[in-house]
This record gives sequence, structure tokens and C-alpha cells, in this order.
Amino acid sequence: MTPTSKIERRKVPRQAAKVETTLVHEDGIVRKTGTIRNISPEGAKLSFASTEDIPDAAYILIPDRHQIEPYRVVWRSEDEVGLAFTAVEPAKPSKP
Repeated sequence: MTPTSKIERRKVPRQAAKVETTLVHEDGIVRKTGTIRNISPEGAKLSFASTEDIPDAAYILIPDRHQIEPYRVVWRSEDEVGLAFTAVEPAKPSKP
């Protein structure tokens, strides 16, 4: 029997991390604190005591990068969530 490996589907590899973070709802009320487990420019995996009350879309504070990113939940388990960052890139000027 040969060992099976997970197929990497991400466009950009993630870096391992152990950074405390906070998810914030659009109205500015703090919703949940947790830990970033891995992160890339496109998303992150976070761990929590429970993911039951994590909003499907809101903002994540990334303290070591001094950033606030809008996100959407891509997947969730009992104690982890996978997020995709949803920031819109600025429009590029059209050529004359």
C-alpha cells in the first residue's frame, strides 16, 4: 500500500503561523478571537474553540501585517475555518 498525499489546490502556498487574531463584523462589533494557523496573500486557516458563531463574511485583523482584510468562509469544521480574502484590487487605468 502506498501512502496517499493531499493534493494542493491553492494558487499560492501558505506560510505556517501562530498569531492571535480577531474577526470583526461590518458594524465594528468584535465577534470572535482565534489563532491564525497558516496564511497567504489569498487566505488563511484559523482555529477557534468553536466555529459555530463565526460570520460567513466579515473582516479579519492581521496584527503582524497591520492589516484588516474582508473575508468569506470557504470551509469550516468544529474548531477551524478556511478563509478567502475578498479585497477588491483597484482598477487599472485604461490605455488611451
